Amino acid sequence: MKDLLFQLCAAVGVPGVNEASLLAAAQLSKYAAVHTDSLGGVVGVIKGESDYNILLDAHIDEIGMLVTTVDDNGFVKVAKIGGIDIRVLPNCRVMIHGTEKVAGVVCSTPPHLKKDHDESFDEIDSIYIDTGLSGDAAKKIISVGSRISFDTKPAELLNGLITAKSLDDRAGCAALIETARRITARGIPPVTVTISLSAQEELGNRGAITSAFAIAADEAVAVDVSFGQSGDLPAEKCGKLAAGPMLGFSPVLSKDVTAKLEKTAEKNRIKIQYEGMGGNTSTNADVISLTKTGIKSGLLSIPLRNMHTAVETVSVSDVTATAELLTAYIFEGGLCHA
Repeated sequence: MKDLLFQLCAAVGVPGVNEASLLAAAQLSKYAAVHTDSLGGVVGVIKGESDYNILLDAHIDEIGMLVTTVDDNGFVKVAKIGGIDIRVLPNCRVMIHGTEKVAGVVCSTPPHLKKDHDESFDEIDSIYIDTGLSGDAAKKIISVGSRISFDTKPAELLNGLITAKSLDDRAGCAALIETARRITARGIPPVTVTISLSAQEELGNRGAITSAFAIAADEAVAVDVSFGQSGDLPAEKCGKLAAGPMLGFSPVLSKDVTAKLEKTAEKNRIKIQYEGMGGNTSTNADVISLTKTGIKSGLLSIPLRNMHTAVETVSVSDVTATAELLTAYIFEGGLCHA
């Protein structure tokens, strides 16, 4: 599992760059009949004994930036793609995906030159990237619209934790690929399973809207990340790392799917945590549940620290437990055999 997570997170999936989609498609195709959709999402189908179709969704895209200007001195100005946390950008290493890859660093003001209460990084318009190139050289390689990703390598921490960019939501993607592996290893499932590694979630769930419409499943479970406990964050709003996936409770989620997931976890002695939300979940489950005449949807979230940064952190055991629970849920038949 760790190796799969490292491979997925090392690939780039900023909308418009499909390295991660291609890698995920290659991995998923070992266990499912795979195709890609027009937005760059990956869909894999495992035929079951019945046509009752359970959709498992995670998003393959990641946050990043887009080039808006290359000035005459070679400095690059940017716009946000998704909810990137501007506070962490100063001095970050990044990769610009122009006609070739160009490494860069986000410029910062030396502390000696800062004024009191300097707010220079409060807005994305204040961000500049230095590639070391002259203006003329930079403009030959980098153009308006070139995508930018964090340039960090996945790393292993102590106690079963890993840190990387894009664990939101490559952790979910890895869990679904592992679920596909476990399903095929056990044999033909009682229901058909469609795995969607959807695109453009960070831009407003766009990929899930189109993929869920095309798949038209009978029920669905979305897999994403949620806030992991760290520092002085309020415990009631966070999940513990290495304590299992977080089962979502929300007015937009199906009580039936949620109850069956909880019962399946209890029956198979799989650790889970609980996450209550008073409205939308801010995941693909929100839009999947509204597809066509409505799809009963559940949500599992993997606890993650440092969300929307270059050092997102998860426990590998939580990703594995998510796959274990989903596999058991599929062989229970979901709501088909409720």
